[in-house]
Amino acid sequence: MPDSDQRRNAMSDAIAEYLRRGWFASGDAVSQTVLLCLYRQLAKGHPVAPADLAAAASVDPINVEGIIRAIEPTRIQFDETGRKIVAYGGLSLEPTKHLFVFSGQVLYTWCVFDALFLAEILDGSADVSSRCPATGIRVSLTVTPTGVSDIEPAGTVMSFVMPTAEARCSDLRGAFCNHVSFFASPTAGEAWLASQPNGRIVTPAEAFRLAGIRNRATFNAISIGRIP
Repeated sequence: MPDSDQRRNAMSDAIAEYLRRGWFASGDAVSQTVLLCLYRQLAKGHPVAPADLAAAASVDPINVEGIIRAIEPTRIQFDETGRKIVAYGGLSLEPTKHLFVFSGQVLYTWCVFDALFLAEILDGSADVSSRCPATGIRVSLTVTPTGVSDIEPAGTVMSFVMPTAEARCSDLRGAFCNHVSFFASPTAGEAWLASQPNGRIVTPAEAFRLAGIRNRATFNAISIGRIP
């Protein structure tokens, strides 16, 4: 195997192990059901009230309130009233640099990795668009529960970092999201990597595989496909 392939496989294996070690473990089956429903309610394009989330998840409202209170502040965002949820775990109603169009709804993600794991969670296809931070070139692709396609430019790669759990919990976007982007070419990605000794570069297809590992680790007590 060529050295470049060995390095790439080693990078991918390291990320996979990082994700398996407990990427935002979400508690028991009830908690995971509520949080999965939260993603799916947000995908409808409207702020989510706890009472509506409780009804969608068929979980007691008091339990839902407790589950929401237990979410690290860096992983959830509320509207101006402080009651309705407008973003959670990478899916946002508030504009960001990363466009995520799902079932006709214009949504956003906190980073491009979010877009890759959300398709399976939402059980549908999404059109994703972002810009390469090095070149400014627009990167687009389609992501479904089973893979990625229509990637433009064809040579697009994705950056990845592996902050500590403490860093993620205190500042998710600063420690992780702000460093995870699509680069329009391997050359652009390698230039970023030169200044990020702890970073990784993966292809979109490999990033999608890793997104599936993230979903298994996060929702390890339930079957994603069985939640309405």
